[in-house]
Amino acid sequence: MQKQWLMTLQGVTSSGRSWDVTIPAAALGDKERGQVAAIPDLVRDLTWVGELQRKGNVFHLCGEWKTAVRRECSRCTAKFDWQFSALMERDFQLAGESRYADSDAEASEGVCESLPAPGALDLLDLLKEDIWLVWKADVICAEECKGLCLGCGCNLNTEVCSCVVDDSNSPFAALRKLKVDG
Repeated sequence: MQKQWLMTLQGVTSSGRSWDVTIPAAALGDKERGQVAAIPDLVRDLTWVGELQRKGNVFHLCGEWKTAVRRECSRCTAKFDWQFSALMERDFQLAGESRYADSDAEASEGVCESLPAPGALDLLDLLKEDIWLVWKADVICAEECKGLCLGCGCNLNTEVCSCVVDDSNSPFAALRKLKVDG
C-alpha cells in the first residue's frame, strides 16, 4: 500500500493541508489496493486539487478532480474517452468528539463521517468513492450521435443506411391520405 495517499486526521493542524497532484491511472485501477472497487479503463491520470481544513473538531475535505475513462456510447456502441470531473466535499470528525467545539461557531452543516482515532483516511479510496458517485450508467459519445439503425444495426454516424422503412401498418399511416388546405 502506498503511504503517500494515507492521512491521519489527528496530525492535521488548524492551518490544514493542501495539494495539487496527478494520481497515476494505475493506482486507481489497481484491484488489489484499498477497500473501494477499482476504476476500470482509465485512459488518463487523474488531476486533483484539494485541501483538508480543520475547524474545531470537524475536518473539511474539499477539492476538484478530473480524469477520462474509456466507455461505450449508449446510442451507437462506439468506444470513446469519457471526460468527467467533480467537486468533492466531505466532513469528518474523530469518534467520541463533539461535532461543535465552543470555538467552532462556523462549522459546516450536513453529514459528518465519524472515524475512530487517530482518524486514518485513505485518499485514494475517497477518490474512488467519489468517482463511482459521479459515474453515469449511460453516456453518449456526442450530443449529435445518431445511434444505430433499428433495422440493420449500422452506425448512423459513420454509414448511410439503405433500409426501407415500411410503416404501412402504423396506426398513423391513414394520415398520409389526409389533404390539408392551407
